Amino acid sequence: MKKWQKLGLGLVTVTAVATLAGCGNASSKGSGSGDDFLYVFNGKGEIADPLKKVVEEYGKEHNIKVKTYTLSVGTTNGNEVQTTEFNSKTPPTIFSSGTLTNWGPDSGDYMQDINKVDNSKLKKLADEVPEAQRLTAKNGENFGIPYNIEGYGYQVDKNVLKDLFEGDTDALVADLKAETNYESWQAFVKAVDAYIKNGTVSTVTVNGHPYTFASEKKGLAKELNGVFVESGAELWTYQNHWVSFPLNAVFKNVSEAYYAKKDEGIKDAKAALKAEIKGLDFEYSYIAGKNGPVKRGPDFIDSATGSYDASLANFVAHKGLFLKQGNWIYPNLLKLDKSIINTMDLIPVKWPVQDGDIKVAGRDAKLFNTTIPAFVPNYFIINKQVSKKQQKIAADFIVWLYTSERGKKFLKDEAGFIMYNDLKDTTSPNKLNNAIASYVAAGPTLANTFDGTPGSFNDTIGDYLKKNYMTKETWTDKDYDNYVNKSVKTWVDFKEQSGQ
Repeated sequence: MKKWQKLGLGLVTVTAVATLAGCGNASSKGSGSGDDFLYVFNGKGEIADPLKKVVEEYGKEHNIKVKTYTLSVGTTNGNEVQTTEFNSKTPPTIFSSGTLTNWGPDSGDYMQDINKVDNSKLKKLADEVPEAQRLTAKNGENFGIPYNIEGYGYQVDKNVLKDLFEGDTDALVADLKAETNYESWQAFVKAVDAYIKNGTVSTVTVNGHPYTFASEKKGLAKELNGVFVESGAELWTYQNHWVSFPLNAVFKNVSEAYYAKKDEGIKDAKAALKAEIKGLDFEYSYIAGKNGPVKRGPDFIDSATGSYDASLANFVAHKGLFLKQGNWIYPNLLKLDKSIINTMDLIPVKWPVQDGDIKVAGRDAKLFNTTIPAFVPNYFIINKQVSKKQQKIAADFIVWLYTSERGKKFLKDEAGFIMYNDLKDTTSPNKLNNAIASYVAAGPTLANTFDGTPGSFNDTIGDYLKKNYMTKETWTDKDYDNYVNKSVKTWVDFKEQSGQ
């Protein structure tokens, strides 16, 4: 899940130093000294507490000084903060990234190729990473061990569907997953909205099968205020999550997007980008709030009511039927209401893309509406710029994390990760993973192409959407075209700035 602003390594500012303590979660413990030091810099805010705990336990067990720093969820200056830490007297010995930008061989050269590490156990773990999921450059490098396999779509609590509709809930979920007709999807959403607001009982067709609303509102259906729970203040939830779809229409994977020259690829994405903004408009027209339905406007992007945390709370309180998020929300759900996890499932995001909009061989509109983006969001990476001894300590820690009982407890139970080297394992209490694993196993899935965007493209376009679209209730066809043109121009501008 992409939440960081991409900044050049040279952008170390007074602001970055001043905000370091305020935008993350840092801790340091242990009795070791000198090179007996382990510092894990983590970009995934959802696992801050359990990671801090397991690192501290490792430090105590091995008598070394340890430190963790975790960026808070929604941080937009993560690369700036990380750059500051890399230039400190005690830089991270392990850091996380899901992209070569800023830290890879062509920019900074901080990533240690595990192929060159003198640790056979770590090399074995790295060799088990499937080719398609490796963080690599042009020469077969293997830069990291996956945190997790993540994926996103419309999270849904099946218990709400059970109270909304008569009949077989599992069949309805299966049909929602399989629905390829966008007009049918729109009709379903509008019917749910009418039932929520007016109690209108009707029969809707999903994937060719009829489903009738309950004759009277009951149970969790009474709690609903809208169809979709959204985070108006969090631009990554509508920029990064949505832009991956049109980018997947023209780029096969992150690497293709990252290495594309100038307007290569993006010039062919205009139709898909327009389909994206239309789909975004529709989804964000049926928003559920804490106390009733919500419309786009200045209040929608308020940081108090439109935050990531607020959206999770609203979903758990069953204020909306769908929440466009991924399996990374598991640690938050544990704190809010862990019982909901066992009744959740995942529906692919639906959008009005046409076969002619898609330029990648083997992909079509049916695939885009029946599968999900599934990817490795972050990797544990050894900082090649620290001392050899610190690199050895870092390698030993990663091996311990993925092979010891305590380490695997953190990965599976506390962080709720899917183990990249054991996709068939369903023993994790994070049942959200089962849905992701089922899409991956069925294949093919889509890539996290938003991680291949140039410069600060995601934050620039996300901010543009936030200020000019999320504050406006009605969007016009001209608004759609403006979004497309702005996206293409911004992409090309950042490519040119990077010398591509």
